[in-house]
Amino acid sequence: MAEIAVSSTVQERIALLSLAWGISEGEAVERLLNEFQKSGQRRLAPNADKRIPVHAVYEGSRTEGLFDPGSEVLEITSGALAGKRFRSPSGAAAAVVGTANPRVRPNRNGWAFWVCTDTGSILQMIRRER
Repeated sequence: MAEIAVSSTVQERIALLSLAWGISEGEAVERLLNEFQKSGQRRLAPNADKRIPVHAVYEGSRTEGLFDPGSEVLEITSGALAGKRFRSPSGAAAAVVGTANPRVRPNRNGWAFWVCTDTGSILQMIRRER
């Protein structure tokens, strides 16, 4: 088996991802590399503006949605907010949090709140590609 040397900071980040995704550290690195490779292919794809399936889990409840990278509109497709469209991922995240728990401040960074369902990466990764 081949080994690579990484800084302690990178090792901690890989460990955190593997814990969050419930996979080994090696599988986490492989997932990241696969996503990086796919992102390059998506940039070259003729239909790169298709909506992307996303989801978020808040207080044990999963909410599904579709994100349009061209307009940055996020439409929620499941749960109490199904059918609602938001001008930003953060607006959609705040609505999910506010609906689930009206006692807390609902402001959230939607780019980190929503996860791309197909890849398991946070929506922020899509934003970086553009």
